[in-house]
Amino acid sequence: MSESEVTAEAVADEVAAPEQADADAAQATQDDPDVVAIEEEVVEEAIPQPVGPAAGRQARVYLCERGHRTVSVWSEPTTCRARPTRRSECGRQLYPIGELPEQVQKALNPLKASKKASKG
Repeated sequence: MSESEVTAEAVADEVAAPEQADADAAQATQDDPDVVAIEEEVVEEAIPQPVGPAAGRQARVYLCERGHRTVSVWSEPTTCRARPTRRSECGRQLYPIGELPEQVQKALNPLKASKKASKG
C-alpha cells in the first residue's frame, strides 16, 4: 500500500466515525425519558404564542354623572378630574362606559329616560 492509499482510508474512517457517533447519540437521547421531556419543554418555549388583547393595552373610557369623559390606558381612575372652570375639578365618581348605572344614564340623557318612562 502506498502512503496516499493509507491516508485516503484514514480520512474515510474519520469521516464515517463522527456520523456513526451522531447516530448513536441520537438513538440514546430518544430512549431516555428525561431527555425527551426536556426537549419537549424547550420546543414548547420556542413556539411563539399569539398575542391577544390581554397582552396589549387598550384604552378604557369612563364617564361621570355630568358627562365628562376620561380615557385611561394604564390605570383605573375613580374620580373625575375634568375642569369645568379653571379653578375647580368635577370630582364626581367615574363609571365604565359599558356599565353605567341607571341614575347616570338618566342624568346624561333625560329625554330618552322620559320616553322610556312614558312607554313602560
